[in-house]
Amino acid sequence: MRIGIVGATGIVGRELVSLLATSKLKATELRLSATTRSVGKKVATCLGEQNIAELNIGFFSGLDLCFFCVSGEISETWVPLAQAQNVICIDNSSRYRMEAEVPLVVPEVNGELLRGQPRLIANPNCIVAPLAMALNPIQRSFGLEDLWVSTYQSVSGAGQEAMTQLEAELINYPRLRPVPGQFLLNVIGCIGSCDSQGHSQEERKIIQETRKILDLPALPVAVTAVRVPVMRGHCQAVTVITKCRTSAEEIREVLTAGNVCVSADAPEPIAVQGTNQVYVGRLRENQEHRPRSYSFWLAADNLRKGAALNALSIAEHWWSLQ
Repeated sequence: MRIGIVGATGIVGRELVSLLATSKLKATELRLSATTRSVGKKVATCLGEQNIAELNIGFFSGLDLCFFCVSGEISETWVPLAQAQNVICIDNSSRYRMEAEVPLVVPEVNGELLRGQPRLIANPNCIVAPLAMALNPIQRSFGLEDLWVSTYQSVSGAGQEAMTQLEAELINYPRLRPVPGQFLLNVIGCIGSCDSQGHSQEERKIIQETRKILDLPALPVAVTAVRVPVMRGHCQAVTVITKCRTSAEEIREVLTAGNVCVSADAPEPIAVQGTNQVYVGRLRENQEHRPRSYSFWLAADNLRKGAALNALSIAEHWWSLQ
């Protein structure tokens, strides 16, 4: 299989290059592209060292599949050009996620959407993919009436520049002078700009994408998205109201059957880095809240199940259905 990666030197692109080494997809050719300043650099891959190539119309010629690990603006420019050359496109940006005709896929949740062999598939937000993994078994068994989510998102979710900033702050501590927007010793209570109703861009993405993946367009959802001084690994505090009466033990059973790792403790981001699983802990019934109210703590590596791994799983599932 001839595979391309646009954005191969970014943090998600690098993770994807690494994961291809153990993928079910067997690459016979791997083309990598990134920013112009990276052109000519060498990258270690499963097929040996590869040069970063210039992104142009010829980059897509003859490819079977291309991953886009870039901004929505870049995807908007290049995805149609790749599609015009009959390349299957998996886009990690937010550009196509809410397009009605574009499937937004977490294979374990709604992988059946790939049976139609779509040529463009959107990869969800890095919070939404693991969240959908946990919510889907609950929804299928007991129904979802209401959902509250508070996120604790690592700086890697904001890209390499943010990670570099946190590294610099760590080096300069304790001489670091506190300033708004710093990551170290701080919590940033808004990710992205806010709309007229006070919801941030990140919160809107989480609401809309979760509804689309679960096929619950009217699900009531309340989200607060927060950036925390963690390098890698996103966490979430989740509360659901189920439609049917159940118990924490029954929810634990359906989560485990749905390939979610459930434990009594709260999984920490430092422990989930570099892993492929979705972890749930502190599952409990909220007897002081409302009937059928349950809360849990969720953690996952945002660069794996939240991004590169899910994109790769989409491709593997797509090819398995041929």
